[in-house]
Amino acid sequence: MADYERSTTSTSLDGLPEPIRAAVLAQAEVTQLTLAEDAQAFLTRSRRLRKPGLFARLTGTADTDTEHLTALVLGAKDVLVATHGERRGTAVLAARLEDVEVGSTADRLAAEMGEEGVTVTGFPTSVEGTTGRGSFFVGLGPPDGPEARVALEDAVRRAKA
Repeated sequence: MADYERSTTSTSLDGLPEPIRAAVLAQAEVTQLTLAEDAQAFLTRSRRLRKPGLFARLTGTADTDTEHLTALVLGAKDVLVATHGERRGTAVLAARLEDVEVGSTADRLAAEMGEEGVTVTGFPTSVEGTTGRGSFFVGLGPPDGPEARVALEDAVRRAKA
């Protein structure tokens, strides 16, 4: 059984809800990215279907929001992923499309658990002076989830060509 019920809709940067739109534009400004107002975007609403397990609640790793939003924004050269929830607040990750890989073993495992989505790898990370590439699983759902995955794969393919 899936942990979340998801719905994904196609939109543009300008059509995203204000907390997410503002955070994406702020991240773009800080990292000096150029994003058009009509940049292609996909917004996923995720509703948690069951209470997190005891261990996750005790360790503080459980999702504190019963519902949250995830935006996937495709710029000319970059991809941005933003999440927003009432308790978690808003966070944004950005990566160059030419550095991104789409899909992984995690996607197959998620599918086996009834989750739909795509893993995006290539977000810059830094821990105690060591740099690397981080991954983020973007949950997707009907009606536009498959379109979001194809658009991301096409954008990455064009950037690497």
